[in-house]
Amino acid sequence: MSAKVFVGSVLVSILILAPATYFLMPILYPNMKNDVTDEVTGILLQSKYFVFDSEARISDHELTFIMMNGTTCLIQTQGNSSLTILFSTVAVMSLNSAWREKAEYIIDLVIEGVGNKAILHAFHDDGPAHGAYRVLTYDVTISLDTGILTAGTYNISVYWRSTVDGIGTNSFYIYDPTNNYLRSLLIQEIYHG
Repeated sequence: MSAKVFVGSVLVSILILAPATYFLMPILYPNMKNDVTDEVTGILLQSKYFVFDSEARISDHELTFIMMNGTTCLIQTQGNSSLTILFSTVAVMSLNSAWREKAEYIIDLVIEGVGNKAILHAFHDDGPAHGAYRVLTYDVTISLDTGILTAGTYNISVYWRSTVDGIGTNSFYIYDPTNNYLRSLLIQEIYHG
């Protein structure tokens, strides 16, 4: 191979790879830079994952918020950072044979002193009682971003309650040892220097 062919192939490679790299890197690594301002969007300072495997059950007679059994944790932040929190589980709504009309349960992810995000899980049937026991399964996911926080220790908890006191004893529960239903909290602190 002559020197001219070698130099030519290197130059052609550079001319092809340089633009390809310039345009493909932001696509391959979208979180490295903000496309508009070229500022770093955030640095992950910590990530904590909590799994709760104790039984958690609430009946439709419980109309005020109570903490979901043991579903709480503390996290210490460094300041000028935000928290991104994800709660997830599988929940079961159990309705007895006399049940009719509606059953509703609210699950509330709370960061004490900062804010919360709630979701409603409901089942409505306007007809008469069917005389059959019903079980409904729900995938539950709640995501909450705090915005910028000061340095400190924050308590993150999950609360729940029923909105309707139905006929008979109906319940909403998490954790079933035969199905391995667990609940988890993923908490990430992002620095915004």
